Amino acid sequence: MRSMYRWMYCAALVAAVVASSASKVSAAELLAPGDLIIAIDVDPPYVDSNYPGPENPGNLLDNDPTTKYLNFGKTGSGFIVTPLSGSSTVQSFQLNTANDAEARDPASFELYGTNSAISSADNSEGNGEPWTLISAGDLFLPSARVSAGSVISFANVSAYTSYKMLFPTVKDAINANSMQLGDAAFFESNDGSGPNVLSPGDAVIAVDNILSLESEHFSFQGADKVIDGTLDKYLNFGEENSGFIVEPGVGASIVTSFQITTAFDAEARDPASWALYGTNDPVTSTDNSRGDAEAWTLIDAGSIVLPTDRDTLGPIVNVSNSTAYSAYRMVFPTVKDANDANSMQIAEVQFNGRILAIPEPTTAMLSLIGLSGLVLRRRRA
Repeated sequence: MRSMYRWMYCAALVAAVVASSASKVSAAELLAPGDLIIAIDVDPPYVDSNYPGPENPGNLLDNDPTTKYLNFGKTGSGFIVTPLSGSSTVQSFQLNTANDAEARDPASFELYGTNSAISSADNSEGNGEPWTLISAGDLFLPSARVSAGSVISFANVSAYTSYKMLFPTVKDAINANSMQLGDAAFFESNDGSGPNVLSPGDAVIAVDNILSLESEHFSFQGADKVIDGTLDKYLNFGEENSGFIVEPGVGASIVTSFQITTAFDAEARDPASWALYGTNDPVTSTDNSRGDAEAWTLIDAGSIVLPTDRDTLGPIVNVSNSTAYSAYRMVFPTVKDANDANSMQIAEVQFNGRILAIPEPTTAMLSLIGLSGLVLRRRRA
């Protein structure tokens, strides 16, 4: 009977030590280089169609290819035109290149027609009316500037009072900041002959059917810079409501505070407020997305006053939290001076808290386990 009691005592002792060790959570820095981290902006998608006043879509119709229509919406941008000449059955078109930047030339097209009154607004998606696809395909505009491209022909037997032309792609989207054209001409013939259906004075508006997301950064200033251990910065042109999602490599953790290091310039871009969310879902959101592919729980939020000095560690910001999460989303709703800032930026960030992983057995624990084993062996002897 005594041997049973001793066995139970030793087993209980070992279990208590193991349980005590397993229940301990260590206060630590939670983020490190190599952790999964992506840039986000939680603002809703928006129509990116916009153009400089002198480079409006009316320039497509002025029969002067030295003037141009430029749309910063780039891919997916285009125009809607309602010819003064009335209903027509367009079967071909021709486009002229603009004066510079070949990368901005359209590389594909979609042509639609409608007989409904145009209710779409300038710089909208251009979906205010029912549209019928007439033709679509690739474009091969010449490298020469202010030059006419080949006539594009297609089969069409339907007459329409308005047309929508979209350009889903440009020649070099990486190096282009916009889409541009010098002139456009539509023809009822299938070979570009005969009068141009379009003329100066036709009602024409700019459109862009691809919704854009706010989050955007240079490749060398991505979110990974905030945990790389250097003063290289993360800059997001989404500005307000931009931030990042990070999945600490240490595993599930309880964030209890954080610190931010300012970037080397432009104090106006410093975050002025924060909101921290947590999730235990696998992170499937992508870089420069809204970061909403997971179910997020708001942990805590507040204001932050970062130092005026550049490349300087900011104050410890305490986070009211007792729940463990495997990933975190940090959003910066405001910056110090939104009027003067064109982005949000920080150099480094560190989350502090407790790691929930079971630690390696301590020397004391191993000693107790060994002692219990020795007691049992002596009793058996």
